[in-house]
Amino acid sequence: MSASQQKKRRQNQAPAAASQNDSSSRGAWIAGSIGVAVLVVLAIFFAILNSGLLQNHTTAATVGSHELSPVMYNYFYKDVYTKSAAGYMTDPNKSLADQVIDATTGQTWADYLNEETNGLIAETYGVYDAAMEAGYTMTDDDTAAVDEYMASLSSQAASQGVSANAYLSSAYGTGSNTDNFRTYRELLQVATSYQAVYSDSLTYTADDIATYYSEHKEELDVYDYRSFTCSVDSTETDEEGNTIVDNAASEAQAKEMAEAVQGDETAFAEQARENASEDQQSTYADDDATLTSKATANSLPENIKDWLTDTSRAYGDTTAIENEDGSWKVVMFVSGPEKFNVNTRTVRHILIQATESDDEAVADTEAEIRAQEILDEYLAGDQTEEAFAALAVEHSADSTAAEGGLIENICPGDMVEPFEDWCFDESRKPGDTGIVESEYGYHVMYYVGEGGNAMDYRTETAMRSNDVSNWIVGLGEAQTVTTHSFGMLFTDAD
Repeated sequence: MSASQQKKRRQNQAPAAASQNDSSSRGAWIAGSIGVAVLVVLAIFFAILNSGLLQNHTTAATVGSHELSPVMYNYFYKDVYTKSAAGYMTDPNKSLADQVIDATTGQTWADYLNEETNGLIAETYGVYDAAMEAGYTMTDDDTAAVDEYMASLSSQAASQGVSANAYLSSAYGTGSNTDNFRTYRELLQVATSYQAVYSDSLTYTADDIATYYSEHKEELDVYDYRSFTCSVDSTETDEEGNTIVDNAASEAQAKEMAEAVQGDETAFAEQARENASEDQQSTYADDDATLTSKATANSLPENIKDWLTDTSRAYGDTTAIENEDGSWKVVMFVSGPEKFNVNTRTVRHILIQATESDDEAVADTEAEIRAQEILDEYLAGDQTEEAFAALAVEHSADSTAAEGGLIENICPGDMVEPFEDWCFDESRKPGDTGIVESEYGYHVMYYVGEGGNAMDYRTETAMRSNDVSNWIVGLGEAQTVTTHSFGMLFTDAD
């Protein structure tokens, strides 16, 4: 082949070779381009995901005419999660859907939390819709309550060195911010306030109250009693090395103590100290360590309930009763069933707490002096209930400060003993003042007066609570919560 022929052949082949190389290059370029495109799409997706856009603009659930974003659903879910103590009772390294609560039904923690969340959503929106239908609008007090909550949230965030939005995102997930959280709090505030409006609208006659009481005596009547468990150790141990209780010796000790203390509460306390184990001595140093006050019949331990609620029971009756583990309990009847045949009491108070100090005695003295100064200030002024209320708003460390320290319709057993003793002193009259020391600090007291019969009030309160609860449940059952799979992907629910 001549040189000219070879050149011509190369010229004829070159385009073909070039075409093959171009095709290979384009294939590699296309594959590379697809890979880059996928990465770009993923980058965009995760950027959107982390921006909170999907969490705020997709629908996780619907209830009635309301659409809940994943963020809003998460607010309900997280509140249920926290109140259920799931964080303490579950394995953080396992899916909640794999952690069974009830082996019989197969219910998992995921099932439980999702059901509770949907139930809470249904009831909350049920009450909210009832409020809207009734024409309820947020009051100034409602707005102030939400403002206070949001301010507290901002303060907590600041104490941790983060913004309020960052704090919310950490607690409730991506997309949470002060705007949507405020919407959530306003929803809860309206539901809570209207619930109170509905409760106040309920009225009951004397016959209604009497009938309810007769049907719910075990929930309302209360008993006072003393008890002490005699658990005498034997010299034997079980397979795990635990000391075995000597049942016969425990029974003998219990019966001997019961016989010795009949009708004498002081003797009961002394015998408890004598029979207590070494590590229990400090507990029983207090005479009232054996006393249980204002226990309803339904709350009494089963093994002593029948004995204590026997209508023939009289003050000081004492007996020995066997426990399930073979130990023995000594029980003394003190009082009951107590129908609270006294009137309720209403007071205002100003709580002064001791400041933190290395010297507790000094801090306590300072609190007492401060309480006396506030009382002196009141006595030097107009000495009206309004003047006292103003001092409570200014000085009280109690949660009632915003209401001028007002506590209405106090029933026996509602308050700590020194506070209650002052309120129910038979010589007490409206306008009385004083200072009471309790485990919480020093209370500057103002006596407002008596209310109605304490048991009637307690019964009516129970009726009202029961009726409101049934109303809320009914509203919730009338709602249907529908979850949407795509939106639920952006919630914390399993």
